[in-house]
Amino acid sequence: MFSLCSCIIFLFIKSEVQNSSPSSESTPLLREQSINSSEYRVENRSDVSWVDNLSPLGKRMVGCFLAMIAGIFYGSSFVPVFYIKDHGRRNGTIYTGASQFDLDYVFAHFSGIFLTSTVYFLLYCAAMKNNPKIYPAAIIPGFISGILWAIANCCWFIANHYLSAVVSFPIITAGPGFIAAVWGVLVFKEIKGLKNYLLLLVAFCIILAGSLSTAFSKV
Repeated sequence: MFSLCSCIIFLFIKSEVQNSSPSSESTPLLREQSINSSEYRVENRSDVSWVDNLSPLGKRMVGCFLAMIAGIFYGSSFVPVFYIKDHGRRNGTIYTGASQFDLDYVFAHFSGIFLTSTVYFLLYCAAMKNNPKIYPAAIIPGFISGILWAIANCCWFIANHYLSAVVSFPIITAGPGFIAAVWGVLVFKEIKGLKNYLLLLVAFCIILAGSLSTAFSKV
């Protein structure tokens, strides 16, 4: 209930993304010239996406829908681990005697993510006719981000083991959302205005209340 209320409040928070023109004082993080091209010059390439042709309301609806899909996949990523652990405590199943320590499933979990990402990238290369858009400046930061994510995910496995998923999931999912929102307010200036600030504060208070209620319900 708390999650549903906070989700509805987030829909009313308006973000402002400004397209600033390049100047001598600012240098873009990813230059257009850094995109590799083997068939034609970068200047003649069109980077207009189908999203750019949507209305503001259409972009908002598509963004909310894709966020819900991503949340469903994100929330179900641990389901195989929980399924194996649950059936490992039962007799007469193929998982009888399976390990109850969550870190034992990290390698299989990460391997599945790596293989799936590889398949997605190959499909993307095929769709782009072997001419994908690759940003060299983002490769090293991407690897560093992946390492940090892997460390955090291992900690999440440990939290699931000692606190149970019912407690760890609300707390862990609320934390990154709060940090991302603060980052958007202070760094990217995407959220402005007293009304948006108040809505954001109310939404996070509701999320915090829901997380604490879930945590204390297991005590």
